[in-house]
Amino acid sequence: MDQLSEKGNITRARIVETARELFHKQGVRATSIDQILETSSTGKSQFYHYFSSKDDIVHEVLRFYMRIVESGRGPVLLNIESWDDLERFFYDHVEGVRMLGYERSCPLGSIANELASENEQVRVDVNLVFGYIRNSISGFLKGLKSEGKLKKSADPDALSDFSIATVQGALLLAKVRKDGTPAENTVKHALIHLKSFAK
Repeated sequence: MDQLSEKGNITRARIVETARELFHKQGVRATSIDQILETSSTGKSQFYHYFSSKDDIVHEVLRFYMRIVESGRGPVLLNIESWDDLERFFYDHVEGVRMLGYERSCPLGSIANELASENEQVRVDVNLVFGYIRNSISGFLKGLKSEGKLKKSADPDALSDFSIATVQGALLLAKVRKDGTPAENTVKHALIHLKSFAK
């Protein structure tokens, strides 16, 4: 029984990973269940044993991203405890799109842009991940403020939203321009703005 469960978990994980990669590469709407099955070498009956629909696999992909974020195993530093960490948070994103040849932007942002207005579950899922990131940045800034190291005019929650929005825009710009320079300039000036609140 354990062996069967392990085999099933491997199959399920393979389907999720395949869907995640295809969604990031070409978008959710452009990816069919048949394409996921073919690319993952999975039978239709196997797919429907684990997932009830395409929406279900999208939800599972977003849950995968949430687990990655919570575990700290992702390619972007999200445990923000210093200004250096915050700087790395920004530049990890820029490096990520550079490694992909500026062909893709943030996988979460891409799914949200495509589906959040029509799929409430997608909106909720992406909001949970962004909320976790927001809390990490905001927590660092609130800590500074409580120590008297951040100006009283600084609003940690608003600056956290600004940071996430800046990253999303910078990655989209890099994809559209096929060039990382605009994104690098964007995050550089975002960091100057954020650090202007330091005392």
